[in-house]
Amino acid sequence: MATQNARSSTNMGTVVGLFHERRNAEAAIADLERAGFSSDQIGFASHGDSTMASGRAGDANVTTDTGPGSGALSGAMTGGVIGGVLGALASLAIPGVGPVVAAGILGPILGGAAAGAGLGAAGGGLIGGLATTGVSEDDARYYDEQFRSGRSLVTVKAGDREAEARAIIQRHDGHDRSTAGSASSMGSTATRSTHAADTKGTIRVPEIEERLDVQKREVQQGEVRIQKHVEERKETIPVSLEREEVHVERRDVAERPIAPGERVEAFKDETISVPVRGEEARVTKEAVVTGEVVVDKERHTEREQVSDTVRKTHVEVDKNTTDTRDPRNLPKR
Repeated sequence: MATQNARSSTNMGTVVGLFHERRNAEAAIADLERAGFSSDQIGFASHGDSTMASGRAGDANVTTDTGPGSGALSGAMTGGVIGGVLGALASLAIPGVGPVVAAGILGPILGGAAAGAGLGAAGGGLIGGLATTGVSEDDARYYDEQFRSGRSLVTVKAGDREAEARAIIQRHDGHDRSTAGSASSMGSTATRSTHAADTKGTIRVPEIEERLDVQKREVQQGEVRIQKHVEERKETIPVSLEREEVHVERRDVAERPIAPGERVEAFKDETISVPVRGEEARVTKEAVVTGEVVVDKERHTEREQVSDTVRKTHVEVDKNTTDTRDPRNLPKR
């Protein structure tokens, strides 16, 4: 059931919503984005890491594993479930507060608080950041206290669409300072109802414990580099080449008369060329494969111990409790 109508605690069109359940805040953001509010108008802050463990109504469950030491979600989610705000969640470790995720207009605010060693916690940054959007300092301190106590926070710079943004937040059990009393009373009523007696007068108090669930993912744990170098060397190959040699020899012959037609040609100056031929070496290069380097990978299974801290509730019964009612008023058996 949604809370009662809330009024905005700002004078600049900013609506602030507090949520007991983070999944309700995520669902409210999804509806705000579907209504046309952009990621520049919406702010989100919550406790815990950036793993989106719970899906929204009507959407597929989405889980994002950030891995050890990761600082942010890795890009867009599967199937387009996560929009511009929740698709850019940043995971922060803030001293005095613990793991915190933030996005939208609250992302830089809490990011600056986490980076500032003098702040020590998100309070100074969150109060100052809300004040810049028009939230009064008194209201900003209230929202800071609620955030520290574990509530999730959604802000919307709605402008003239305050009523629409407030209605969406209320639809997902969000409330602002004006409805804090009614929301608190509703929460306490819900708590009592979980321990209410049944028709036979039996009260059931559940004992709850956390259990570890280990998920595996592929990561790069190393690499093998193969480097190729080119080296040069001078190579000499013996080769046999053939060539013609010219020998000139003058010989005496028996005298003979020349023909009348040869007389004119016989007494002309001329140069007679005799070509001399031979072989020359021409070198060409051919690349051939003479060997190869083969890299094989084998998958081995190793067992290691994964540990974390889990919580468990214990229900203790005080058997020494005495009945303080007047014995005279007790029913007779």
